[in-house]
Amino acid sequence: MPQSTIILIVIFSGLMIAVSFLIGLWSQKKADSAQAYFGATAMFGPVAVGLSSMAGIASAFALVGVPGIIYATGNTMTFWMLSGGAFALAYLILGKRVRAMAEVAPISSLGDIIDIRFNNNRLIKAFASIIITLGCVGYLAAQISAGSALIAHLLGWKPIVAGLIIFGILTIYTVLSGEVGGILTQAFQGFIMVVAGVVMIAAFFIITGGFGNVLEAVAAAPEVIGSNGVTKAMSPDMLGAWGLMPGGIALTWMLIPILGAVGQPQILVRLYAVKNPRDLPKAGIVTAITHTIVGFLAVCVGYGALYLVATGAIEPLASGDQAIYAFADYVGIFAQLLVYAAVLAAAMSSASMFLTTSSTLLSKDLPSALGINISPKNQVSVSRVFMFVLGIASIVVSIYSTEMVALLGTFGWGTLVSGTFPVFILGLLWERTTEKGALFGVTFSLIMNIVPFFGFKYPSALPAYFITTALAVAITVFVSLLTKKEPVSAKLDAVMKL
Repeated sequence: MPQSTIILIVIFSGLMIAVSFLIGLWSQKKADSAQAYFGATAMFGPVAVGLSSMAGIASAFALVGVPGIIYATGNTMTFWMLSGGAFALAYLILGKRVRAMAEVAPISSLGDIIDIRFNNNRLIKAFASIIITLGCVGYLAAQISAGSALIAHLLGWKPIVAGLIIFGILTIYTVLSGEVGGILTQAFQGFIMVVAGVVMIAAFFIITGGFGNVLEAVAAAPEVIGSNGVTKAMSPDMLGAWGLMPGGIALTWMLIPILGAVGQPQILVRLYAVKNPRDLPKAGIVTAITHTIVGFLAVCVGYGALYLVATGAIEPLASGDQAIYAFADYVGIFAQLLVYAAVLAAAMSSASMFLTTSSTLLSKDLPSALGINISPKNQVSVSRVFMFVLGIASIVVSIYSTEMVALLGTFGWGTLVSGTFPVFILGLLWERTTEKGALFGVTFSLIMNIVPFFGFKYPSALPAYFITTALAVAITVFVSLLTKKEPVSAKLDAVMKL
């Protein structure tokens, strides 16, 4: 890549970071209470909430990992983009009840929802807080690693330097403005991702002529040997119904994101951030549409890279993760500016989301579950300390401990799903869920998310988190049916009947 192009990419990405910092700095004045700082409760319209929720879900994995898997296996990963519909599903089935809780009680965190739903059960709150924190830390480290590697590669810096500069800035503005700044900066970063998506989708169809031409090119080039010594095997099966992987894996990539998105903190905490409850459907539509655009971006650049390699326009890629960059480089400077900034925006938006969520759990929800009472004003101060420490620690860990990041990455999405489903999804959708049922379910989930560190593996080809989630839900249902349903307040009863 020419040095002039690198300089332009860095300047454009730097402007994106600078604008994010200014938004976060300006947001500080809006974070004038503990409820605003921790939850931005009932503060924003559907566009800001929808864009920030999408940006929190569509991480660097979506923009870099998904095209890479498509380049390697074809249609197997394409089903992932159907998860765009999960947002509307979450807002439809959970939105009213979560948002209504903010009307009957002060809500600023997931722990507050647990308090209301399960009569201040400390064990449920503590175990759920630990599980969600584990998942958040894994995601946080992964985003920092991806963003730092991108800038380090462009500028020739050490990853630790790039990480400290970029995510150090992110940590500072997030510490100052909390969830208020988080929502606004994520909305801006999500907008960058959507613009990049529209441009790259259009470029895909202009360059390839559509998916029919991609199929013909891949089918006609069974093997491409590059002058760089890399060989890419092609096959018509790549664009079959399931791609090169077994159908069960392709179906898993369709099922897990759609169901799993409903239980992600990026969705749950945004449900009570909507200012007007009547705007919940609009927020769901904004999130669904924008995520579909970003999801289709990932699909298009993955197939676009396959097409370019199959037709000899570019050399075979040494790594599938290069697919989005290779296609952007081929399209030209305007695409490069947007794509590199979008990947960095995806990493930053997800990182800030998980930074605020994990620090809130550690400074507010977990102490409360342990019987440690901290005043709202002091909670904000404690949270800022946790946020700063978590931010710096995650930067160092993500750069210097690749093995640990990979291990933590196995938690991420699946850990959050397995921890939130028994408590929040079943707890809010099924009135018969009892405290004991939720406690047994979340306890099982916590244990089964820790034992893999000690070498435990399920005797199955299915992802471990899929089995853990299914068993945790089954245990919650079984125990709930065997135990007596606890009485609830009139306000909670009204919420559950919505």
